[in-house]
Amino acid sequence: MLPRRVVARALWVSLLAGGLCITGGRLGAAQTPAQEPSSSVGVVFVLVPYGEPGTKDPHADGETQALEADLKAAGIPTSMVAPIDHLRAVAGAVDLCRQNAAAGLLIAEGRYEQTEHTSMIPMLPVQVSKYPSHVELRLDEIDCRSTVVWSAHATGDQTVEGANFGFSTAGNVGSAIDNGFRNATAVVVVALTKAPAPNPTQMPTTPVPAQPAAPSASASNVYLLVPFEQPDLADPRAPDITHSLAAKFQERHLAAKIGSPIDRLTAVATAPALCSGNGATAIVVPSIRLEQAKRSHAELRLDLLDCNGQVVSSAVSEADIGMGLVYGGKAMIKVAEDAMDPALDQLFSPQPKQ
Repeated sequence: MLPRRVVARALWVSLLAGGLCITGGRLGAAQTPAQEPSSSVGVVFVLVPYGEPGTKDPHADGETQALEADLKAAGIPTSMVAPIDHLRAVAGAVDLCRQNAAAGLLIAEGRYEQTEHTSMIPMLPVQVSKYPSHVELRLDEIDCRSTVVWSAHATGDQTVEGANFGFSTAGNVGSAIDNGFRNATAVVVVALTKAPAPNPTQMPTTPVPAQPAAPSASASNVYLLVPFEQPDLADPRAPDITHSLAAKFQERHLAAKIGSPIDRLTAVATAPALCSGNGATAIVVPSIRLEQAKRSHAELRLDLLDCNGQVVSSAVSEADIGMGLVYGGKAMIKVAEDAMDPALDQLFSPQPKQ
């Protein structure tokens, strides 16, 4: 038997497929003839891939596959779309819902880090290397009005180890991160099966405003910087990286104000309040992927929102630094800073049509 939440969502999808229209907050008959309800459960969610366009995250595809498989096993029907910038997916939720006859979107975001600890075996010239790996994952449900209506968070920690005889016997250390993601994914999907069913009255009836032209960097604008740190996804380096980004705006003689930490996907629906509450004329929403092995690597993504919650420009850039005099947390901050200027150049340049 399907979970109650899934049955309720299936009914909502049947209403969509039959030509649902909303009038005055009540369900009304569509102008087209009613269709017979499908005997099978239809698409409930648009599943947005974990990896966004341009990413080189080696674990992104695996996380998307794990999420799709766990949702299927839980009896929650989904329709996966091509990789898309997550903020653009949220802003375009109404179109994605209609194109897929879905009741909402599912978007997973997360972070991971892996460190190395080496110790000697007493009385033997042998080292043992351990690779503790930490994964954090958040699954958001977004309704067709671009509002985050439900969220779940989970962690997955794994450690691999092996003796080092001049070469490591720990095997594929990256598998620890993949296993951590799989464990965290299982937890958030179970939570989703127990969450409230979507409200049919949330399907909007008006089209999303056309995407405005990308603005140029202007001293007359006040940019609200959404912090890198987010509730639950608490990278300890994030506050420093946020302040570094604010400093980059100051170097360009652009006014920027750092906001309070939020789930970054909520910025689309709350953009009017964020602008008015902070005296801002635009919002910059960042995300970053950091990794450190024999080098420090940063993959930085920036989205620029207007005060109506529309994404007007996007940027993605990378940076690398070797393991020289700067290492550890300082290297992670430094490599993030190195990625900022190229990303800001992209953000304020003419954007290709999406």
